Amino acid sequence: MSLLTEEQIKKLKEAGVKYPTVNESCIWCGACVAISGEDVFELNDEGKSVVVACDSYENKSVDDSISACPVDAIAWEK
Repeated sequence: MSLLTEEQIKKLKEAGVKYPTVNESCIWCGACVAISGEDVFELNDEGKSVVVACDSYENKSVDDSISACPVDAIAWEK
């Protein structure tokens, strides 16, 4: 799940920037928001985590969020 638009995803891919994705198994525990912050993840109206648009996800503790996710809902996309 993502707040990223198709156009933003296209630009990230063209620039070779990897970005996180969240799948439907998210249980809205909020660990990713607590670890990486609201500039990377936020909880939507359904309480599910979504990826926020960002120029770069480096140095944003995304690997730590991936490791902390209890249902393996977060992964890197290239």
